[in-house]
Amino acid sequence: MRALPALLGIGAMACAAPMVAANSDRTDVRENTLAAIAGLDARGQDIANLYLKDRVAGEPVQCIPRTRLRRSTAASDNVLLYDDGSTVYVNTPHLGCPRARDNTMISSTPINRLCSGDVVLVQDLRINVPLGSCALGEFVPFRKVKSGG
Repeated sequence: MRALPALLGIGAMACAAPMVAANSDRTDVRENTLAAIAGLDARGQDIANLYLKDRVAGEPVQCIPRTRLRRSTAASDNVLLYDDGSTVYVNTPHLGCPRARDNTMISSTPINRLCSGDVVLVQDLRINVPLGSCALGEFVPFRKVKSGG
């Protein structure tokens, strides 16, 4: 009988472990995204600065609303930018997105959201040839900091 409280305590810790790991993973996504942005070449930095100037990274999200997206572009094959006007979402696909920067990214989902795990097709529209695809990771929102006063 004395073992029962100890087992319940261990069980409670085991149940909480995935929540702790999830928070840690979300921090890793944010940190990895910031590192990917910092590691961009000069051309990629120019693109990222155009979108992310005066914005601060928030907590990663699984999905973003497609209906509000104004435009998307790639700062590199590893840093994809989705702009909805008030927020710019940065995605760093798990295995990169080869040839994304100089070509068109096409996504189609049955819902009005773009989510982690969705596949993006990279295509050269000038010659109408698909070049590859990639699976999206989580999105890190970048928002302008509200000034006081």
